Amino acid sequence: MRSGRHHLVVLRGAPEAVLPLCSHLPSLQKTKLNTWLSRSGRSGYRLLAVAKKTGISPKSSLTRLESSPGFELVGLLAFTDRLKPTAYSAVTTAGQLGVRIKILTGDSPEVAGAVASQIGLITNPDLVITGSQLQQFTPRQLARAVTDHAVFARINPLQKNLIIDTLQKEFSVGFLGEGINDAVALKSADVGLVVAGAADVARDSADIILLEKDLNIIVEGIRIGRTVTSNVGKYIVATLTSNFGNFFALAVASLLIKFLPMLPIQILLLNFLSDFPMISIATDHVPASEVSHPIRFDVRRLIMAAVILGAISTLDDFAFFALFHRISPGVLRTNWFIGSTLTELALLFSIRTPGFFFRGVTPSRPLLYLSITAAATALVLPFTPLSSTFSFVPPTLPHLLLIFALVAAYFLATELAKLTLFGNPGRSVS
Repeated sequence: MRSGRHHLVVLRGAPEAVLPLCSHLPSLQKTKLNTWLSRSGRSGYRLLAVAKKTGISPKSSLTRLESSPGFELVGLLAFTDRLKPTAYSAVTTAGQLGVRIKILTGDSPEVAGAVASQIGLITNPDLVITGSQLQQFTPRQLARAVTDHAVFARINPLQKNLIIDTLQKEFSVGFLGEGINDAVALKSADVGLVVAGAADVARDSADIILLEKDLNIIVEGIRIGRTVTSNVGKYIVATLTSNFGNFFALAVASLLIKFLPMLPIQILLLNFLSDFPMISIATDHVPASEVSHPIRFDVRRLIMAAVILGAISTLDDFAFFALFHRISPGVLRTNWFIGSTLTELALLFSIRTPGFFFRGVTPSRPLLYLSITAAATALVLPFTPLSSTFSFVPPTLPHLLLIFALVAAYFLATELAKLTLFGNPGRSVS
């Protein structure tokens, strides 16, 4: 600023950068200032120092002036952004999901440590890595530091990018930012997130724009995403298993049986009844153990599960052929239709849980109600006037008992295969 024939230079910035440029500060006063700065920083306050220098020639280099001593301290500013009440719960929930939150900031170590301690991210506010420390690390030390530590303070944009690149060698990394200095990090992260009020450059570099500034939104999005991914895997396994088992059984039956074991209209009805429960798997509840870590599709594992479980389904179909094909075509078709409907539902309820079926979480209402409806329809339809439309014949009580026994045996075999070979074939673990 101009002041007569000279200029007045006003300098503001981090206290540790401004105070060394200020002259005429007695040692006692410096000690008091440093004590106050340390106490305020540990209380979570952001700090700003303001200094001035007068009598400067207009021809003086501004860059040189900002790094030269002779400034007079005007004062110190302390301000804070209050933490959201939900911040602590968001960090806790993230930990339960296996998400490791890290703070990368240009603020002082005291401020960063205090904030991280308040939200439960660290227990010791002194466990903060600074940008100057990062510069001294070897690549091996850097990899260990960014993995083991959660808070990084006084770091510049390039160091943020370096931390993200290092973490990406082992993890999937999301980055939440809002300033111009965050643009590079947002671009480098696997998923870049910004709030709606972020700088234009930051928004352009991000993948997702949050309409609300709340960490819980991100955490809940992760949980929902993992739930959907898990249920999609179960749907794929159920569909592939049913199609593989029925296709192979029909192919073999065409060589051994002189008639079609199931008519086209009956196959269409079977697919119609089983599709609704399978689609409703998207609404199903997922155990906490399945969303407690990242989920990735392992195509090889999914196909292996479908082939092995499909082979069990085929063996069960052969049992139906052996028991009923000599009686009459109508009896085999009706009984196999009922059995196929029930076994597809049994498969769905088996693979929806990672452990034993009875220890699984309660199924969602759409899945439960649609499954009951499909099973009831398959059992009741042959006894109604509509049975002639689909060429069904009413099954006898002994036949129904045999069907239930075969379905129970199939369910038990599926459970044993799931627990022994896969743990949970619908969930792909990275």
